[in-house]
Amino acid sequence: MRLVKIPIAWDGRMRHRLTVRIFTLASLILMALVIGCGSGVSKIVFVSEVDGDAEIYVIDPESGLSEPLTDNRSQDINPVWSPDGKQVLYVSDGSGDQEISLVDSKGGKIARLTNIPGNDKFPLWSPDGTNLAFISNQDGNAEVYLMPAEGGRPIRLTAKDPEDSMGDWSPDSEWLVFSRGGSAEEQGLWLRNPDGVNLVHLTGENDFDANWSPNGDHIVFVRETEGNKDVYLASRLKDGTWQDDVALTRLTQHEGTDEAPVWSPDSDTIAFVSFRDGNAEIYIMEADGSKQLRLTTNEADDLEPVWSPDGNDLAFVSHLYGPGEIFIMDNEGGNQRRLTTNDAEDHSPDW
Repeated sequence: MRLVKIPIAWDGRMRHRLTVRIFTLASLILMALVIGCGSGVSKIVFVSEVDGDAEIYVIDPESGLSEPLTDNRSQDINPVWSPDGKQVLYVSDGSGDQEISLVDSKGGKIARLTNIPGNDKFPLWSPDGTNLAFISNQDGNAEVYLMPAEGGRPIRLTAKDPEDSMGDWSPDSEWLVFSRGGSAEEQGLWLRNPDGVNLVHLTGENDFDANWSPNGDHIVFVRETEGNKDVYLASRLKDGTWQDDVALTRLTQHEGTDEAPVWSPDSDTIAFVSFRDGNAEIYIMEADGSKQLRLTTNEADDLEPVWSPDGNDLAFVSHLYGPGEIFIMDNEGGNQRRLTTNDAEDHSPDW
């Protein structure tokens, strides 16, 4: 067979159509790359006790298919995705006390990162993925420690008698916020530079459960006063730093407990748990506390809200069918769907 070249006379319309098709094809390819290489984690990691003890599982929210990442006789809890979505930090008591371990997203490789007498718990990745912060009781009381993400010698960041509780990293990995109990002079939220240089006493009451906004401008937290919990906001002043004074705003004002606040990825919305209706329900509100909206409406407890990476959905734990199960819904409370279906407790989701 002989190939014959046929000359084509290109008019303006044909050139335009070809240009449009090339542009459309290029856009589709780019879109596919963005979807395939997005920064968000597409699966939900959680704890299930379906096998009689706590194990780490991962579930695809689209298909509902789940698979275990750990399978042993220890209690494996508190899973946290790495910033790149390739690994999961968790706490295991397989050695006799609680230690920090790491498993890849396929469950193929497990590494123990701490080997310290006393419980190590509540691990958090720094947003840049280089460091881990956690709480350790190796010195007799709960203190904040720091170590390289790949493991190594932990460094103690706090050294006070009152118990410390983990809060959150700042988005730029420059600060850790944690809470401290004890006397009126000690309690409240504290900031610590990971290098151990600066220590800032941010608030001075019974404040805890701090969560940094993704844009770095605010810290949402819970304050307990006379047995009632409400959600508050600490905001960096314009042109100020976190070492200066901050503006405090009370976001909820109900007799029922409001707790577990978490930011949407765009820093515009806060999801939280409220008991104002007689049982635990998931709510959302604007960052200034306005437009508070109830998303779950049943007589069972709905807890532990966590945002999807794109902010379009929320995962949470519901006791609608008895034991806790993992549910998802859209960010306005619609399309609620049960992901796990067993008679055991499923909890601690991270998306």
